[in-house]
Amino acid sequence: MPKYYFNSGTLQLIYSTSKEPYEACRTIIHEINENDELDEFIYCDECGMRDYVSADPKTFVVETEDILRKEGYIK
Repeated sequence: MPKYYFNSGTLQLIYSTSKEPYEACRTIIHEINENDELDEFIYCDECGMRDYVSADPKTFVVETEDILRKEGYIK
């Protein structure tokens, strides 16, 4: 089972799951709280916390707005 590291703004999570990265992003977005500030993108990687500086071609990057829309946080 892969272990994914998620990073977006102040949100940093480690999540072990058999889901694909996109579906895992949809799941972890429910872990945000009122103190978390999200960036424009969510970075998902199996090799550690990545961001716009440290992301490599294997880093899965998704637009935060896309995930928030799919999960009903914004319209």
